[in-house]
Amino acid sequence: MDVLVTLPDGELRENVLPPEQRRRLERLGNVTYNETSEQLTRTELSDRLRGVDVCVTGWGTRTLDETVLADAEDLSLVAHVGGSVAVIGSHALYDEGVIVCSANEVMAKYVAEGVLTYVLTGLRDVANLTAETRAGEWPDGWNRTETLFDRTVGFVGLGTVGRDLLDLLDPFDVTALVYDPYVEESALDGYDARLTSLDTVLSESPVVSIHASLTPETHYLLDAERLGRLRDGALLVNAARGRLVDQSALVDELEAERIRAVLDVYEEEPLPADSPLRTLENAVLFPHVAGAPSRSRLAETVISEIERFVEDEPLRHEIPRERFELMTDDHVES
Repeated sequence: MDVLVTLPDGELRENVLPPEQRRRLERLGNVTYNETSEQLTRTELSDRLRGVDVCVTGWGTRTLDETVLADAEDLSLVAHVGGSVAVIGSHALYDEGVIVCSANEVMAKYVAEGVLTYVLTGLRDVANLTAETRAGEWPDGWNRTETLFDRTVGFVGLGTVGRDLLDLLDPFDVTALVYDPYVEESALDGYDARLTSLDTVLSESPVVSIHASLTPETHYLLDAERLGRLRDGALLVNAARGRLVDQSALVDELEAERIRAVLDVYEEEPLPADSPLRTLENAVLFPHVAGAPSRSRLAETVISEIERFVEDEPLRHEIPRERFELMTDDHVES
């Protein structure tokens, strides 16, 4: 079996594909690595895919579209070490009968853990209380901290991360209001949760967490008008995709001190040094790290999938076409 690993040589590959996982992979066949420090261009990727049976992809890999797949006649499996496969996948890939799998479900647990951290950070005013205490003050934390217990939490979208977050929220006895047009009510069985409209989620939830996929339809899903429907004092948490929210309109709301936000994603990443978000005390900022602790599990997950594929065993993390079509579509420039 011939395997191509598209991740460039460097720190990212060392983190997500450590030596022990590389050895596991190399026991399965002839492995070729991208030994450059850059992502393969579309032409390079097309050339490298000739004769390859399994392609291991990662963040930044070019979309495996009809042109890139032109000579990939032997390709049978794409194993993605990230979560969403919307960037690397294509209808052409599925049309060719290639099986696609990823570490999406594994990463989702860690992202959900990050979101829970962000919610508690915002409610407890962790960033400001820490900064003021370090500066020699003794702030009034009694009147500036809130609890998550028995609160209403709004979900803009559900997805795998949202489902995992519902599990993590269970000990807090929260009531969840969920907006997701692709989810049936039965998906919420066993939770104190109900499906409702986006307007209801925004207007009735003191905590709102975004979990929608980024598609052409959801770009700026939370525009100025919808952000204006958030209740006064609401906490908005976004660890999904920055372009789900009109960032300029969000800055306006934050500058008016009407709402608070904890953000892990932005319209432009890295966040520009002169972004007004950096100056706002009611915005807690993280550098897109909600899923970072999953890094040690990503390659382990997809290599286990490759091993099952080789042994003709059922895969546990396959992404079927219909699921691919609903995943975040954050395109990489070619």
